[in-house]
Amino acid sequence: MPQRNDSSRSTPTTSPKNNSWFRMQAGHQSDADIYIYDEIGFWGVTAKQFISDLNALGDITHINLHINSPGGDVFEGIAIFNALKTHGASITVYVDGVAASMASVIAMVGNPVIMPENTFMMIHKPFGFTGGDAEDMRTYADLLDKVEAVLLPAYAQKTGKTTDEIAAMLADETWMSGAECLAHGFADQVTPAVKAMACIQSKRTEEFKKMPESIRNMITPPRNSAPRVQDDEPAASRTPVQAAAPVVDENSIRAQVLAEQKARVNGINDLFAMFGGRYQTLQAQCLADPECSLEQAREKLLNEMGRESTPSNKNTPAHIYAGNGNFVGDGIRQALMARAGFEKTERDNVYNGMTLREYARMSLTERGIGVSSYNPMQMVGAAFTHSTSDFGNILLDVANKAILQGWEDA
Repeated sequence: MPQRNDSSRSTPTTSPKNNSWFRMQAGHQSDADIYIYDEIGFWGVTAKQFISDLNALGDITHINLHINSPGGDVFEGIAIFNALKTHGASITVYVDGVAASMASVIAMVGNPVIMPENTFMMIHKPFGFTGGDAEDMRTYADLLDKVEAVLLPAYAQKTGKTTDEIAAMLADETWMSGAECLAHGFADQVTPAVKAMACIQSKRTEEFKKMPESIRNMITPPRNSAPRVQDDEPAASRTPVQAAAPVVDENSIRAQVLAEQKARVNGINDLFAMFGGRYQTLQAQCLADPECSLEQAREKLLNEMGRESTPSNKNTPAHIYAGNGNFVGDGIRQALMARAGFEKTERDNVYNGMTLREYARMSLTERGIGVSSYNPMQMVGAAFTHSTSDFGNILLDVANKAILQGWEDA
């Protein structure tokens, strides 16, 4: 059973800064290191890219998989689990901080799974948000049950527990320390506690109801992370020390720039795709300018749309939808409220004639999440489940309004 000496490996103390939730690097001879740090599916990076990079490592016989993740998109996670499970290389999993939700499923590919004493693993039932009538709700509930049925065998095969035993643990949002994971079969080896963990930049940690404060404090970035140091040495006695020249990793910088440009291009293409080629000239200008961000492209598009519109009453003051910076979310919410009959239709709301599928797309692309590789079902699912999308909350607001209205009219 291949293992690495803990004294020879160093655990990164910060998340990768290349706009991705994973990082891979080939090691010596025929092994490789993979880091899954942060939310799976974050930054618009899909499992397709993960699998492509995995295949690009070539003929490797051993993988050291490091995990510090709150979970993420369940379908992306299943694809990653299957790719690692069928890869052929032996895999040693190191839980460097927390392996929660879908990240704990991916950890089950390890043989062995190694956890320091003060790291945690969390398993729970799949959850998400949807909107619609009672039949839609039942359909979505059936989907969540099917997802759970797919995940159960991964835990059962690793631990030797029955699926009923695992299901009971999922229902209770079970948090386990390294020692508890060892006792239940989720881990194979426990090592001494680590002194520092990488911070997780994800809102998903706020969704966990039973997350131990000890692990929350270790992986959540503090608001004031730079402590003030008392300096007793007089200023006159200080000797200036020349700072060492920083080491520049050109490959990392190049990879970061390419990833940022890819996300920018995908976001701009998705933004203009909703208008059927009507603004191709402006789209080309935005794409050609590497300094044109998604937000700037959106502002240019809105300005162009404004120039084409002719107000029926030029004395009427301009109507502003968003006072909180959430222009797309507020516009979609107002259009849905008007469609449901709870508000008047605003004639200058560009979202009035869009379908629910188009609303789902906008809720993602407005956050800089590319959807060009998604089919319609994947796109809608991502809009409901992604931690930075408010699509589910918007539909929930409209549904709550309808329920309250029905109650008042009854």
